[in-house]
Amino acid sequence: MSEVDGRRRRGRGRLWPAIAAVAILILLAAVTPSPYAIERPGPVVDAFGSIEVGSETETPVIRIDGAETYPTSGELNVLSVSISGTPDRPVDWLSLVGTLFDPTRTIVPLDALFPEGLTSEQRTEQNASMMSASQLSATAAALKRLGEPVEPRLRVVGVDEAGPSAGVLREGDAIRRADDEPVTGLEELREVLGRAAPGRAVRLEIMRDDAIEQVDVEPETGADGTRLLGVTVTEDYSSPFDVELELDEIGGPSAGLVFALAIYDLLTPGELTGGAVVSGTGTIDADGAVGAIGGLTQKIWGASLAGTEVMLMPIENCADVPDRLPDGMRIVPVGTLDEAIAALETIEGGEDPAGLERCAADSATGSD
Repeated sequence: MSEVDGRRRRGRGRLWPAIAAVAILILLAAVTPSPYAIERPGPVVDAFGSIEVGSETETPVIRIDGAETYPTSGELNVLSVSISGTPDRPVDWLSLVGTLFDPTRTIVPLDALFPEGLTSEQRTEQNASMMSASQLSATAAALKRLGEPVEPRLRVVGVDEAGPSAGVLREGDAIRRADDEPVTGLEELREVLGRAAPGRAVRLEIMRDDAIEQVDVEPETGADGTRLLGVTVTEDYSSPFDVELELDEIGGPSAGLVFALAIYDLLTPGELTGGAVVSGTGTIDADGAVGAIGGLTQKIWGASLAGTEVMLMPIENCADVPDRLPDGMRIVPVGTLDEAIAALETIEGGEDPAGLERCAADSATGSD
């Protein structure tokens, strides 16, 4: 054996332990859970389209009964974020490595998504509840923009069979007045109940099956002294016609802006999107104010992957716009439903609405 061959063998002999050590580290990284989750672009759903319910049936995402609707074209997409990693099924350290080279994915601490004591099932339930509330606010905002009468109200969604309202109130009842005082929100109802003397019934005016009724309920006193009816209520809005929204696969409140725009577009002549592919995200309240959302980076990339030409985002999220952005998509910050409608009308007119330069302008003036 020559001296050169000897050096080669000694070199290979020193290399194998290093390779083995690296292999062991990779194996450990692949099986060791991390305290992080990974956010990535989630499903993109056209609010003008349909979704599958069950194995075969398809239903429109938005269904409006009792009012004339108008045809529209283009797309108005709801954006979402998918999460890999839960307290029950954490992602391993090796899975995090790929996010370092992928601008569409972000590493997030698990406790930022799942505060202590919150399970993945509870988070799913919270997101579903927020989605339902968002749909109600979106409908109210769109109808107000159209000048339709919209009245806030409290809707009974659950009755404790062992509580004081059992056999008196039903699911679906709308509470209009309590002791002859109008109640449109939960705080107003609590104030009236708090003034009710123990042992005295409270007279409630309710709307049931399109008829107004009067019922009496004697509140019970909770462990903390709070006066209770033994019902679960949600803040709802009356409207001159029925609007139903179907989107079970996406939770949270961030679809509110798109829902409001889609309802408004369907109820008005013409095509708000001008046939373009538009995506959007943002919470909305009944007065049309657009609020901040989470997962902006993933939603921007999800919109781009869906072929979006214009993406609407909350102006409150300007500080969250990532440095790296996809090409060929105009991002338009808005603060209200009116601004979002104006932006789309600008597109329909063949012009470009104000884009991310609005963020720079707001930053320069120090406004929020």
